[in-house]
Amino acid sequence: MKKIIYLIIFSILIFFILINSYEIMESIRFSFSLCINNLFPSLIPFMLLSNILIKYNFVYDISDILKNLMKIFKVNKNCSFAFIMSILSGSPSNAKYLKDLFDNNLINIKDIQKCLNFCHFTNPIFVIGTIGYTFLNNKKIGLIILISHYLSSMIIGLFNKKDKNIDLNDFKLENNKSNFISILKDSINNTISTLFLILGIITTCIIITCIIDNIITININYKFIFGIIEMTQGLKFLSLSNLSIELKAIISSFLISFGGFCIHAQVFSILDNKKIRYYPYFKSRLIHGILSSILTSFIFRFIYIN
Repeated sequence: MKKIIYLIIFSILIFFILINSYEIMESIRFSFSLCINNLFPSLIPFMLLSNILIKYNFVYDISDILKNLMKIFKVNKNCSFAFIMSILSGSPSNAKYLKDLFDNNLINIKDIQKCLNFCHFTNPIFVIGTIGYTFLNNKKIGLIILISHYLSSMIIGLFNKKDKNIDLNDFKLENNKSNFISILKDSINNTISTLFLILGIITTCIIITCIIDNIITININYKFIFGIIEMTQGLKFLSLSNLSIELKAIISSFLISFGGFCIHAQVFSILDNKKIRYYPYFKSRLIHGILSSILTSFIFRFIYIN
């Protein structure tokens, strides 16, 4: 019975792809352009650097400096590495950093689950440059969104539950004996495979939004709802709408903090085979989006000057 249902669904998808082949091709071009011109240049250096830093035990130095902050968030001090790198590069890189830490026996599954709740950040250059300057034509609004985004994520981290009978500092680093060329080669291979995975998921999600757009006619002012599936596309449609600048800022905050199911899929694909529950992550993203929107509204009304 399941095979029949799957066959029907796939047949419908193929049918829509064939009759809307031009739109589908344009969507694929958009996804490739988005990744190659915007996403990959910001992710590649941080992904390569993070892998090298982990192999050379720089995690210890960072975790030692920020161990008190990690105690507040009730996670292992080594999670501070993923926290800092995620702030700099955004999601889904956070999943990549957590996976690397886990693979090097520096954190455990519970740490990953907790960190996913509050280490969800969007690249600051993307928020201020692309959203603020390009989409909303105002860098100041981009900065407001960024502050709200970071603060709301850290508020979520404060509500992490502390695990009893677990020492938050009990993981030790192992000395690395590999040479630099070997480490660099592994880092490049690791980074490229992750980037191709991200590209594939983004392309799939954008094709889905294209099919939906061809089935259901949605007013341009409300097409930002596609951001629930793929964030960047939703933000692009939002910038083209006739909504007020304040409402655009509030909705933008929700979309980047929720992340869209596309980013959710990227995170859990990177963490494949790890026993991570989706519901706590989804709930945190939903709360993150709401908190971020409220903070943006507050800051916009009391601080923003036209």
